[in-house]
Amino acid sequence: MDIPMIGRKFTWYRSNGTAKSRLDRALVSQEWLDLWPESKQYVLDRSISDHCALVIKHSLIDWGPKPFRYLDVWHTKAGFMDKVKEWWRNYDINGNEIWILKEKLKRLKKDLKVWNKEVFGHVDRSKENIMSKISELDKKDKDNGLEEEGRSERKHLFAELKKINYR
Repeated sequence: MDIPMIGRKFTWYRSNGTAKSRLDRALVSQEWLDLWPESKQYVLDRSISDHCALVIKHSLIDWGPKPFRYLDVWHTKAGFMDKVKEWWRNYDINGNEIWILKEKLKRLKKDLKVWNKEVFGHVDRSKENIMSKISELDKKDKDNGLEEEGRSERKHLFAELKKINYR
């Protein structure tokens, strides 16, 4: 069975913006619906792919803070590992070993977040802005189609998004 879809009407867009379709679907069995009757499929915004990701959810649950993320691009900056080692050595924490490890990782996450913004800028914010613009163009395209200028802008935005994702 095809469960209700929330979000976008289409799940696939041709890269030049001349075609769109609902190619992707989440199908579930009756047994699934017996266990999770309120299941819905959410169509997420596109990033690099011409397909939108689908997520099946039974209910919206806040799972707490986001986990630690490590970005490969950090290694391109000279002296990165030395900086991390310096921070790690300078964390003065007392307690048992597991407590010390947890607290050091917590402080390292905070320092890396600040350092990342200082060195690489607000990559996440730039990515969100670009994805938001792409989403607006996709919505315009859904409602009444895009002119050549809009399709060209969307293509340019995807190129920028690809650069940011590489970083």
